[in-house]
Amino acid sequence: MSLRRPGRLTACLAAGVAGLAVVPAVAQAGATSYTRCDDAPGTTYVGTARVGCSAVGEVAAAVGAAQTPAGELSALEAAGWTPMRALPVGRTGSSHDLIAVRGRGALRIRRVGTSPSLDGWSAGRELVLSRSTIVGGRPIPRDAAFCTSAFLVRQKSGALAGLSAAHCGGLRSDGRVQRRNVALRRPPQPGVVLGRVLQILTRRLPLDALLVPASRATSRTATAVVDRGIRKPPLPVVGSARTLSGRRVCFTGRTSGADQCGRIRGSVARPLESLFALQGLVVRCTTIRAREGDSGGPVYTAPGSDGAVRAVGIVTLISGPQALMCFTPVRPVLDALDARLVVASPSS
Repeated sequence: MSLRRPGRLTACLAAGVAGLAVVPAVAQAGATSYTRCDDAPGTTYVGTARVGCSAVGEVAAAVGAAQTPAGELSALEAAGWTPMRALPVGRTGSSHDLIAVRGRGALRIRRVGTSPSLDGWSAGRELVLSRSTIVGGRPIPRDAAFCTSAFLVRQKSGALAGLSAAHCGGLRSDGRVQRRNVALRRPPQPGVVLGRVLQILTRRLPLDALLVPASRATSRTATAVVDRGIRKPPLPVVGSARTLSGRRVCFTGRTSGADQCGRIRGSVARPLESLFALQGLVVRCTTIRAREGDSGGPVYTAPGSDGAVRAVGIVTLISGPQALMCFTPVRPVLDALDARLVVASPSS
């Protein structure tokens, strides 16, 4: 699948191909990894990031004592935590992990039993976009494209929405969106049906970005974090940053995984970026390798010592034989959409 195919140098990143090596991010332990705490009765694992174990003992015990999946979520909410995801563990799914956030802190609890129905928008999730209607629990339509979700934003109307790459939706010759139906995927089926593409910027601007609804229905939260699966805590998004040459940045993609890191290229990449601009695509290029399916993923500053990151861009394409990632800067996208970035509140 291609956006405008600027030539043999580039390829847009929807679908899936073979893997490539990347440079990992490095940050303070406990900020980008879970610290294991004492298990509470009824739990088999309790881990925290960016918050001390002493602050989670009571809520872990309340979750462990819950009699129903809904009771687990209620226990988290009563303690001021926002339930983010519930993920079955292992092939049998006899246990599950609950991931929740409070301010910039993260909490992971594992316990035996049926997983609650909990899933919602965050950056770094797998997106399904299709011409055909997507139905939760049904097979994914054959005409679907697989991409990655980017940052959470608030529209001028006050409604929450999420960003991804415009070429994942695509435009027909008459200007209509090709794949306008969108869902967050929870393998093997779509997990959360979001609705239809709200706006697509390539219709009028050289910005590879689109806007989709971020569901806030019951048990469908929307959080200002970069999701990193079960084993790594989500990273809080605390603002945006400029696309400075040499700046260390990372991205998360549904194919490449979390925290693929490198730097924004400087003058050596300007001729290539200028070529893309002439062909109607404003991007900055990086030293990071990417793969198909990473399209639309969040590009963010390397995590600081507190684990916080700032939004930089949206994964757009790969360039050259080394498959280096180029991205659409996020600030002009926000301006064009008249939207503002949703950020994580300071930890309480």
